Amino acid sequence: MSFIELAKNRYSCRAFADKAVEPEKLETVLEAGRLSPTAVNGQPVTVKILKSQESLAKLRSISRMAYNAPVVIMVCYDENKVYSPVTYHDDFKSGIMDSSIVTTSMMMQATDLGLATLWARGFNAAEIEKAFNFPANIKLACFLDVGYADSENGGPSPRHPVRKPMEEFASEI
Repeated sequence: MSFIELAKNRYSCRAFADKAVEPEKLETVLEAGRLSPTAVNGQPVTVKILKSQESLAKLRSISRMAYNAPVVIMVCYDENKVYSPVTYHDDFKSGIMDSSIVTTSMMMQATDLGLATLWARGFNAAEIEKAFNFPANIKLACFLDVGYADSENGGPSPRHPVRKPMEEFASEI
């Protein structure tokens, strides 16, 4: 499948089948994230994989954004390792950007492997960081829910194919 086909086929899944993700597929998804580019190749991103019933139940007691996915990847970054160019004086720090690059790579790799995903950020990160005893320098950027789509309820939302026209999306200056 071409990358454009992959991009068109990927959607936010909110209902997952009761089926485990094969370890080799999860490993490939994680490898795609590990190989992702980051600002100045600083690699401040770290991921926490939740698969056990205990860890998933704990997360679901705090946030609905884990849905019923059999795997939730918490994509985090180390504040002490993010790129922050002092020469531009604009307070830029690369943590969220780097986490987004890594999450996108894992999301698209999962789709290529026939898995469904949901990129989630509707939660209180500080509450989850505390509940999972993150060190102060590790910040939660997002979740990537991973699994197989439920055949009845796991399809794309009606909003999925709606895209603005190219002339609204891109313009030359």
